[in-house]
Amino acid sequence: MIRKLRAKELVWRCPKSWLPRKDSTAVKPASTIVAQDRAVEAIAFGLAMRGIGFNVFVTGLSGTGRLTTIKSFVERLAESDEKPDDICFVFNFRKPEEPCAIFLEAGAGGRLKEGMDDLVEELSENLPAILSDREFRSRLERAVEPLQRQERELIETFEKEVTESGFVLVQVQAGMVTRPEILPVVKEEPTPLEKLSELEKEGELGAEEIENLRENHGRLTETFRDVFQEVSEIRRMVQQRVEDVRKKLLQPAFEEAVDRIRKTVGDERVDPYLDQVAVDLAENLGLFMISEDDSQPAEADHFLRWRVNLVVDNADVSGRPVVMETEPTYTNLFGTIERTLTQSGEATTSFMRVRAGSLLRANGGFLVLNADDVLMEPRVWPGLKRALKFRRVQIQSLESLVLGAAVLKPEPVPIKVKVVIIGSRSIYDLLYRYDSDFSKIFKVLADFDNVLKATRSHARDLLSVLRRVTLEEDLHNLDRSGMAAMLEKAVRIGGWRRRFSSRFSDLSDLLRESSYQAELDGRELISGDHVAAACAARRRRHSLSEDRSHDLISEGVIRVETTGAVVGQVNGLAVYDLGHHRFGKPSRITARVGLGREGVINVERQAGLSGPSYDKGVSILTGFLRGTFADRSPLTMSCSVTFEQSYGGIDGDSASSTEIYAILSALSGMPLRQDVAVTGSVDQYGNVQAIGGVNEKIEGFFRVCSTSGLTGDQGVMIPAANVGDLHLSEEVAAAAKDGRFHIWAVDSVEDGIKLLTGKPAGAQDDEGRWTKGSVFAVCQERLDEMVGLMRKAAKGEAKNDDEN
Repeated sequence: MIRKLRAKELVWRCPKSWLPRKDSTAVKPASTIVAQDRAVEAIAFGLAMRGIGFNVFVTGLSGTGRLTTIKSFVERLAESDEKPDDICFVFNFRKPEEPCAIFLEAGAGGRLKEGMDDLVEELSENLPAILSDREFRSRLERAVEPLQRQERELIETFEKEVTESGFVLVQVQAGMVTRPEILPVVKEEPTPLEKLSELEKEGELGAEEIENLRENHGRLTETFRDVFQEVSEIRRMVQQRVEDVRKKLLQPAFEEAVDRIRKTVGDERVDPYLDQVAVDLAENLGLFMISEDDSQPAEADHFLRWRVNLVVDNADVSGRPVVMETEPTYTNLFGTIERTLTQSGEATTSFMRVRAGSLLRANGGFLVLNADDVLMEPRVWPGLKRALKFRRVQIQSLESLVLGAAVLKPEPVPIKVKVVIIGSRSIYDLLYRYDSDFSKIFKVLADFDNVLKATRSHARDLLSVLRRVTLEEDLHNLDRSGMAAMLEKAVRIGGWRRRFSSRFSDLSDLLRESSYQAELDGRELISGDHVAAACAARRRRHSLSEDRSHDLISEGVIRVETTGAVVGQVNGLAVYDLGHHRFGKPSRITARVGLGREGVINVERQAGLSGPSYDKGVSILTGFLRGTFADRSPLTMSCSVTFEQSYGGIDGDSASSTEIYAILSALSGMPLRQDVAVTGSVDQYGNVQAIGGVNEKIEGFFRVCSTSGLTGDQGVMIPAANVGDLHLSEEVAAAAKDGRFHIWAVDSVEDGIKLLTGKPAGAQDDEGRWTKGSVFAVCQERLDEMVGLMRKAAKGEAKNDDEN
């Protein structure tokens, strides 16, 4: 059935009963996101669940309130809970290359850090004086005096034996080193053994005397070795006793200082570390005796082992932390171990250079990430999966991961964090299908819808969102016509008269631009005219490509006929989506038919310009032709179909019905109206199906017709299924109301060919014959004629082969 649409079917008008009686000041501003109940319930469920893997992946178009909803939820949940623990890294006294992590209640980490710094400062100032004190040194001397006396007696006894044997103990210089040596005394002078032979030759010593000296020297040397070992052992015992006495004298002071820190921190989880500190202080007293001189690097910290690295400080956090990481690099997300260069150019690091990332800062709370950013950064996605799967973070620098050389390996830190990732539905589907870990760590999907049902309650919801933006940004309020215009624009953006768009960011931008127009006009309230002016201004800013394309048509460079009738040619409609702007543009679709067996030839496909949906559409229309005309004889023809003067890629099946009309016209020789543009896909039974971008397509052809002059006969034929999508511009609606432009809705190819040719498509009788004089009857006759010509040609070729 062909139905000419009435003017009221071409636009959606907001019912006046949906609007406040005066202006938007009567609307209560929205306190949270509206009309996204499904997504809101999913987010609430995911954030409340305590089990492993109940992290949330949020999908939906940008501008639908995803980030606003997430912020609202996590901030509300965060305020109601206790603060999570601070996280500190401290020196590992047993394995220095593996710093230890300590969890303390919020604020206790800062107290521990401050307490240890004060302890080190206090000891560094007081210990040297204590160790140098006369009474302290006297007690040390009394403790080691017996051992020192034993050493003296042992040395004196040996020296006496050496003297009585006619030898002397001297210090011999050997390069930079002096060493003790036992030498015989000859004529009251120490004499090296190698000179004894010379003295024998000179007759000063006899051979027997020299032999006795050599024997005594060997005996004394053996005794000297034993004495030297005993002295070394005694001196070691002296040093050990000094250390023991020092510890005994200073240990109470260390324990008292550590106990003060223990009380200040107020968390028993610090006790094992402080116990080790008390012991380590006593074992490393020497560090407090190092003087600050030029031999030490300027950046050296002798007391580094007793410092505390507070990597996560939750003292000032109210409730659970909420971290929104906008740049999730590996370092920002997982932390790193920084390195410094010494004056000699050597890279050094320590546990004090360990830095926490977003995962640790959000520990005990919530971390919000963007899927595109996470997937684009190297090593981030695998690292995030490991952290969430094993619930711990291993801090390493990215360089050590790449080069495989880790100087430090901090203790892995257990985490308990809810991760919320915002991304597109396509990313979610790809990860769910191809990443086996994804479904285990992101068990909750929160899908934001981009449209809402066009109901009175949802209209009030949209107005409440706009009211909130008005108050937050001090914009002009809307009068009744302005509110109606905003809701009508929401329908246009939604692409369906029964749906509002839920892309609140786009509507908020339009509100801001409309407020600007009202300000220019010197009005207090935004009217419908101001909204229309804002839309027109935005269109002008973004429509340069559309204008240039239209100029090519109006100047005749690209041929588009808007009057008359042509065989095998019809005006199709396409939508060009630039992202920031969408517009429709008519194109000539032509078909030429000749003898052959190739069937329908898709010129765009042969040129490599067609997409899969377009190719499918051509195959479907071939099925329609085959089912309609090839039930008694084969479909024997060669028909090329193309978009004329189209040099870019093309996809979609919205032109398949248009191409059928061109083919039927080429077969029958019946001309098609050029003042009617056509859009609509088709199935194999000839039913015309809905397409996208119907408003832009109609407006695109209307603009071409307006430029060349409206005749009163021009219009667009659309699928009946798209009538509910119509929300045309005021200009097109006015022209249709005045009868200067028309919109027809059709259900089938038969309806469309009748409108374009003025003749019925025809119907088949019981014997399969089409109504005489109908379009399909003429097409069938032409096809049967082509079959006969092809058979005749085939017989002629066979006869020539026999004669040859």
